[in-house]
Amino acid sequence: MVNPEQLRVRAEQCEAKAETAHDPEVRLLYRNVAAQWRQMARQHEELDIGVRLVLDRDPRLERYRRRSHDVPRGEGSR
Repeated sequence: MVNPEQLRVRAEQCEAKAETAHDPEVRLLYRNVAAQWRQMARQHEELDIGVRLVLDRDPRLERYRRRSHDVPRGEGSR
């Protein structure tokens, strides 16, 4: 899964491409895509914080939190 920092890196890459684009419409498109990457990074952080708050408030969910962090990728469907 992609983390918020990786999404921000993609936004920076789009901004860099926007700077080198000669066509104003292409420049605008790259800036729009960069804004979308940044928005996804913010949403990712907000969702992560919300999930942590729910897990922290309800001790019954502790086993699920541990399980989701301990299961290697691709092995969670047993």
